[in-house]
Amino acid sequence: MTALTWLGRHASALLLLGLVTVPFVPVSPERLKPLLPVLVSLVTALAIARQPLGRDDLARLFPPLGTARLVGWLIVSQLGFSAVAVLISNLLGIAPWLAFLPVAFFSTAPLGSAPNVAAMVRCDVRLALRLTLLGVVLAPVLMPLALSFTGATLDATPWEMARRVLAMLAAGIAGGIAIQRIAGLDRIERNTDVLNGLSALAMIGFLFPLLSGTGAAIAADPVLAAGLFTLACALNFGGHLVIRAAARHVVPPETAAAAGLVFGNRNMSIVLAALPFDPVLTLFVALAQVPIYATPYLFTPPDRRDPAPACPASSES
Repeated sequence: MTALTWLGRHASALLLLGLVTVPFVPVSPERLKPLLPVLVSLVTALAIARQPLGRDDLARLFPPLGTARLVGWLIVSQLGFSAVAVLISNLLGIAPWLAFLPVAFFSTAPLGSAPNVAAMVRCDVRLALRLTLLGVVLAPVLMPLALSFTGATLDATPWEMARRVLAMLAAGIAGGIAIQRIAGLDRIERNTDVLNGLSALAMIGFLFPLLSGTGAAIAADPVLAAGLFTLACALNFGGHLVIRAAARHVVPPETAAAAGLVFGNRNMSIVLAALPFDPVLTLFVALAQVPIYATPYLFTPPDRRDPAPACPASSES
């Protein structure tokens, strides 16, 4: 057994280990922020590399009617939920800096590594991949538009944010295609544990620009940190479980699990990578990594944490 295979088979525990150690690395996240675009591209590439990308494969992955439904859902879950969050914040008189945080969550595309996480928890990888790929395509339009609902003064224009997001995600797609061409899809499919190990390492790498120095920030204002952590968990786990429960009425459990997972786990690091440094937003995104990195452990039944067969194909069409 290779080291990467072992890491892939213990990915959920490895992610938790990274989660509890990286925050105490004495490096400012502002200094490591330039790494974020590269890491966004890397985890996107690892997700893309798993998927057959031939013309016929893509036609099967994205049937017209099913794709239209998923695009509609992404528009609702990003623009619609962002608009509702802004409306509720205005009605309740919530401070603009705080009202911006839920919109930062809802506005962003699915987590680039969502298909990797779906593979770890043995749910519907195909649906997770479809939503992630469509989210990648729509992100340069939906994210800046959703953030504009807040009325916040942003240093970057919507066009500039769109350009940055498009550059990061396009690099990830190109990287995924390159990995698949070099390694070969058959070899990738035979070594899913190896790819899970690489994905876990990439996700831990993500933690350094997001979580390093977070321990000091929490100590400086523990009340703020506790509030941000509670909000992050409510948005992630709450959204995950609500969407999962609702989806079970219309799709199989594995597909419903993937729908909830993708909804609750979002790529908020793109907001950090696209906008100027903000300490509160940075701390919120850092603390939001806790439910993301706990998801593979919490949502994998104990009797399925050992290697298991590939997930069934999505029934969503």
